[in-house]
Amino acid sequence: MKNFNKTKLTIIVAVALALVCSLSIFIAAATYDSTNDPLISLSYLTKYVDEALKPIRDSIASSNGNDNNTSDSAPAVSNTFEAIFVEYGQQIQCTAATEIILRSGSATVVSPFDNQGLSDLTDGVDLKAGVAVPKNHNLLIPRGNDGRGIVITSSDGAYVMVGGAYTIVNAEQ
Repeated sequence: MKNFNKTKLTIIVAVALALVCSLSIFIAAATYDSTNDPLISLSYLTKYVDEALKPIRDSIASSNGNDNNTSDSAPAVSNTFEAIFVEYGQQIQCTAATEIILRSGSATVVSPFDNQGLSDLTDGVDLKAGVAVPKNHNLLIPRGNDGRGIVITSSDGAYVMVGGAYTIVNAEQ
């Protein structure tokens, strides 16, 4: 009989502990405060990265000194894709991580390197200097300030979407 009472007591204690643990977990879940959550959202990250890059963008914008994006020295900067019209014979030179999408007209790739060009993210290929730029393909400039970009070859000019820093120059330069 003593073993029966001992077994019964053990079962009661185990059930009581299980109930206390379950209740503790339920209370902890009910009082969870997500403001102390260590995970971050994309909007939070974007906000603080944009704030960190703001002095650099302001410096570039102030050294540009004009709003027509046809400067021969300082690049224009766009945080998002910006649709621009580029005249025949003009070249868009880009800094690193700038993206270009040709929307209308025609253009060719410009690169001072024989074996390196622009990354065509749409097809996953490298477009070398002189190659025609396909319309609506997302092109990435892998490194910047080395003369890479595109030159407009259509006589009517072209609309190009640019995301990042760029400078428009005449192709003869």
